[in-house]
Amino acid sequence: MLSYIMRNYIPNRTIEYNDNRISKFIAQYGKCAILVEELGINEWHCHHISPYYLSKDDSYSNLIIVHKAIHQLIHLKDKGKIETLLQSLKLTSKQKEKVNKLRLKCLNEII
Repeated sequence: MLSYIMRNYIPNRTIEYNDNRISKFIAQYGKCAILVEELGINEWHCHHISPYYLSKDDSYSNLIIVHKAIHQLIHLKDKGKIETLLQSLKLTSKQKEKVNKLRLKCLNEII
């Protein structure tokens, strides 16, 4: 898994982002920060805690590894789609709280 990630840099992102993305994945042991589940090759996304368009910050401390469905949940605005995702994910109240903190950083409403 790690060798795959290292070979597959994201071309339109900075070297700092790509390096920190790998480091963050390793630091989180390949697990989602919200679900605390091990992630497969196509299941994970690297999320900017403070949105890149606002901060231009690719630093290690501004990145978090999450399941792709959690990443969608952080950014979604459509209440119907949010509800569908929530039903499929079955998040605990602590997990919802973590998602809501990330949503607020992205200037989205809490769910």
